[in-house]
Amino acid sequence: MKSFSFKICSVLALSAVLLVSGCTKDFPEINTDPNESAVASPQNLLAPTMVAIVNNNLSRNFRLNNEFMQVTVTTSDNREFHRYEVRPSEADYMWRNWYRQLTNIRDIYFRAQETQQAGYQTYQAISLILDAWVGSLLTDTYGDVPYSESNKGWSEGKTSPKFDKQKDIYTSIFQKLEEADSLLRLNATIPTNFDYSDPIYQGNVSNWRKFGNAMHLRLLLRVAHTGEFGAQSKIREMIEETPDLYPLFENNEESAILRFSGVIPYQTEFHDTRDFDFNGDKGYSQYFINNLIDFQDPRLPILATEATLGTYSGMQSGYRQGAVPDLQSRLQLSLKRSPLLGNILNYGELQFILAEAALRGYTNGDVQALYENGVQASIELWGVSPDEDYFENPAVSYEEATTDEERLKKIHVQRYYSMLFTDFQQWFEYRRTRALDLYVGPGLKNGGQMPSRMNYPILTRTFNPQNYDEAVASMGGDGLNEKVWWEKTNLAR
Repeated sequence: MKSFSFKICSVLALSAVLLVSGCTKDFPEINTDPNESAVASPQNLLAPTMVAIVNNNLSRNFRLNNEFMQVTVTTSDNREFHRYEVRPSEADYMWRNWYRQLTNIRDIYFRAQETQQAGYQTYQAISLILDAWVGSLLTDTYGDVPYSESNKGWSEGKTSPKFDKQKDIYTSIFQKLEEADSLLRLNATIPTNFDYSDPIYQGNVSNWRKFGNAMHLRLLLRVAHTGEFGAQSKIREMIEETPDLYPLFENNEESAILRFSGVIPYQTEFHDTRDFDFNGDKGYSQYFINNLIDFQDPRLPILATEATLGTYSGMQSGYRQGAVPDLQSRLQLSLKRSPLLGNILNYGELQFILAEAALRGYTNGDVQALYENGVQASIELWGVSPDEDYFENPAVSYEEATTDEERLKKIHVQRYYSMLFTDFQQWFEYRRTRALDLYVGPGLKNGGQMPSRMNYPILTRTFNPQNYDEAVASMGGDGLNEKVWWEKTNLAR
């Protein structure tokens, strides 16, 4: 077996731009099969695609999500996301990168389908799970987006794809997750010499199946209140009626996390970032720090520096322009290279999903037990354990909640911490439930409203004007406050 250095290049068809070529960064020398193509084979596309998605998500999680959701607050007075002010150009980055990687994801499926070798059905299933994941990120961020006709500029010449309605995109997503599970039931193990190609599970079919089903539940819960897709019944089916057909994570080790090793190419977005650029102009918010103090949470010193000797404190989010507060507790520099920055969906979050499903009556689960399992798992994921009396603390105790609204808030404030540094999931879940008591800063803009979406990229208006106009008319506008379909129909928070 020889070693080859390879570069993955894909021709892209972005829905909003002209055909362009997209290449990932060089990956180091790795063992590859000299009898296989080194350009577009599934095993050579998967790892660079996954690393690119996770790191691009991480970049915008720190820049946008964390400021919206009062994880951090910047002291750069002209960066105003914590005040809910977003310039139109911000929309371009994630649109461009998600569609670029969606091309690679779909290439994985078609190349695996063409290969028709043992084990390649698993590559097809992995592609479908990633397709559903990235598709959900796109539609939950922007609303109606190109999906059924997207990424076909090279193969079919579709350079001006239609925008699918979010409800239709979710229909396709659920179909893909069902197909993925069916393929993974075959237990088709990928060739052992290609284990390197899977940076999450190293070819473990069972864990990919559990990841796909956990993703399925996350998205079913997101739309269950709409009454569409039979989502509530499907949740019950997966959890209670036929659980053997839909296995789920059983521990933290099975979580979907791209655990950055620190060895090229598995390095976080911030691996070589200067210390000042990482935490020199931003600190944690009051909301973030005060909750952890109230919880007496052992994650606090792992995540945050002391503001003064022996004291943790946060900054005011949404401060008035020109009234920049002093930095308080900052991100620990060790986080720059933490393997947990590669989180996609973990066991703790799954437990909170199951707890909410039971609280809403979709299942007959023990809400308190599921809630406490989620808290325990989320803390232990960071390598620490809660004190024996942790759940006796009124700020944490589920028994202290006397109404369903209070119980939902207990679940969601803990889920908020389980989704730390995870793309835009905190923002999506807040928009769905409003179950977090975020502080209201005195300098909020955008009418004081949390943005409900990102605007469409500027280039979309230029290169796909007819479909853009139709999408804007369907959405009711192209601003920050037009609600996506599942938020617009969210009548029962």
